[in-house]
Parts: sequence; structure tokens; C-alpha cells
Amino acid sequence: MPPKLHKTPGPSQSLIRPVVQATSTSMSGAACPVEISSNIRIVGIPVGELFTLTTSSASELLKEAFTLDKPPLMERTHHRLAPKPKSGDPLRPIVARLHYYANCVEILRKARHQQRITISNMKLSVFPDFTAKVARARAAFNEVHTQLRAMEGIRYGGKPHDFICPEEAGRFVATLR
Repeated sequence: MPPKLHKTPGPSQSLIRPVVQATSTSMSGAACPVEISSNIRIVGIPVGELFTLTTSSASELLKEAFTLDKPPLMERTHHRLAPKPKSGDPLRPIVARLHYYANCVEILRKARHQQRITISNMKLSVFPDFTAKVARARAAFNEVHTQLRAMEGIRYGGKPHDFICPEEAGRFVATLR
């Protein structure tokens, strides 16, 4: 006989529900949310005659580009939402969701080291695919990054500094001059 399904929440469900709601509320207001994703953004692949957008073709392309032992397992691949580019326009980025986070980290590490990869007359680049919220938060610090790169003798290391707002980071950079 199958177990009875209760339409009303049981005692354990009613105890857990307020905890889950409180946790999700406190997490939504976090200053720096950690968002781990296995998505990568591949730029520079002309989809059409030379390349068809399938998980297996994208997986084989990454294997060849980064000299991986075996093709990474992908869950899905798709284009960014944008109109189809006309000739001469920049190509639409491809977003690929890798099944294993370790594969994603390895590909991004190799992509950061190699930067622009040329394969079959295609110049492709691979980047992490951030959510719109994270991309906006990172873009807010672009001016500070530019200032730090322009300064001589600034190297990563030493005492770490964490900044939540770009204005605070800008004031810190001003003290370095």
C-alpha cells in the first residue's frame, strides 16, 4: 500500500519553513554573494557553415583548443539572446554549461593563460559567464582596475584589501599615489 500524502504540512515542515525563509531573506541582501557556476562564455566562433552549435561539437572544440585529455562533458550550449549578426558584426557569444565544475576551472585557467586561442582559422576567447547582477557589480570597479594597472610597481600580494563599493576602492588607490 502506498504511503499517505499529507496535504497540510507536518510538524517538521512547519519548523523548517521559517528557517528557510529567514535564510533566503538574509542571503538576498548579502553584499558580496558567492555565485559558483559551471557556465563559460565562448567568443569568436562563427556558427553556420563551419561550426554547428551542439554540445558535442563545442566539447570537441574545447578539447582541441586546450589540449585536454578528453572532451569535457557539457549539459547544454546556447547563444546569448541577441539578434543574428550581419556580416562584419561581432559574433554572438556561446554559453556552455559544463557538467563538472573542475572541468570549468581547468578550462578557465588555461584560457586565462593562453588568452586568444587560434584554431581552424578562428580566434576564440573563453571567459566565465557571470550573471547580470555579478557582471554589473564587477563592472563598477573597472575605473579602479584601470587606475591600478596604470601605476608602476603595483603588484598583487601583500596585505589583502576587500572593497564593497568602488568609491571606497578609489579612495584607497588615491592614497597609493
